[in-house]
Amino acid sequence: MKYEILDSLPNYGPMYVPVTGDDEPYYSQGFAVRFYKDDNSEWVANFKPGWSKLNLVYEFDKQQHFLVIAGGVCYIMSRNDTKAIDVFGDGYESVIVARDGRLILQDTTYITVLEPNGEHWNSETISWDGLKDLKLDGNVITGLSYDPMNKQNEWVGFCYNLDTKVLSGGSYK
Repeated sequence: MKYEILDSLPNYGPMYVPVTGDDEPYYSQGFAVRFYKDDNSEWVANFKPGWSKLNLVYEFDKQQHFLVIAGGVCYIMSRNDTKAIDVFGDGYESVIVARDGRLILQDTTYITVLEPNGEHWNSETISWDGLKDLKLDGNVITGLSYDPMNKQNEWVGFCYNLDTKVLSGGSYK
């Protein structure tokens, strides 16, 4: 076992380690994860959450790193280090795993693609305020984006090619 998602911070044992994107202390209940180091010791991370309800841990197949999403904030972590390698985002709502190992993270206005090596990049803005019904077919993401200017049909389709990074449709343009 390399990690364990906890229901709450432990009441006993060593103090948890607050993990934040700004290195500021964080003492409220966040997303608690126990990591088991290579030397069989363990430590508990208390990740400061963002603005959504998405909490998960994803282990990269060929890397020693983990993606921890705490309330929509992404933390790239090593189980042997208490400091995040990278922190980004604040409101991711869902994740789609592609066949090639890429992760597609859905925010309210754009998507972020996280490569298997930990590198990430954002699409251009797709929506004014909301994406839904995302589907992945090969390397193309389709879905609906919210358009507050269109009273006839507030949800309009879009198509985004992950390889060429070309957006068709959407409500923001």
